[in-house]
Amino acid sequence: MKKFLLWSFILLLLTGGCAASFFGWRAVMRSFASTDWPSVDGKIIESRVEEKKVKRTSSSSKKTPLNQRRYQPKVAYTYSVNNKPFTGTRISYSDHGYLGKSKSVTVMGVTRYSSNADVKAAAQKIAKKYHKGKKVTVFYMPNNPGESLLEPGFSYKVFAWPICGIVLLAIGGLVAWLAIATSRDKNEQETSPAE
Repeated sequence: MKKFLLWSFILLLLTGGCAASFFGWRAVMRSFASTDWPSVDGKIIESRVEEKKVKRTSSSSKKTPLNQRRYQPKVAYTYSVNNKPFTGTRISYSDHGYLGKSKSVTVMGVTRYSSNADVKAAAQKIAKKYHKGKKVTVFYMPNNPGESLLEPGFSYKVFAWPICGIVLLAIGGLVAWLAIATSRDKNEQETSPAE
């Protein structure tokens, strides 16, 4: 049972690493290519800031709740290519994660907030930039017009997923190598004649 769980964990790491690497590197290549994509006029149909609350406990004390608020701009726009309508939601290829988090810590009934209010302001700034009803230029992939974005080009943030994929593959490979080496050593000890 232990071997099954170990190899399931290794397989999960390797599969996750392959997926993150593949989709991450695809986004990197598309971010470079997007500067040459054709463009059409579009219109923002939705613009808001999504707030997610995540409750965790702090590492120092399991009795202290740590409330996190994450903010992300959510934008949707319509455009048409060859009289066929499309809806897009991507701002740029580096826009794949939360902008950050604002923390509040509650100790003995007293809540204290961090000064990280600019995280929400940054998300609001993007939502305001692409406000509902605004006319925008939409860049789309020539052979797949459903793939689109508002801000073409490369940003170093786009490397986040490929790096995560490489790290997962490295950890999975290391754990697999250790499992095989340990198993081989155990087999050699069992088969070697006792002195």
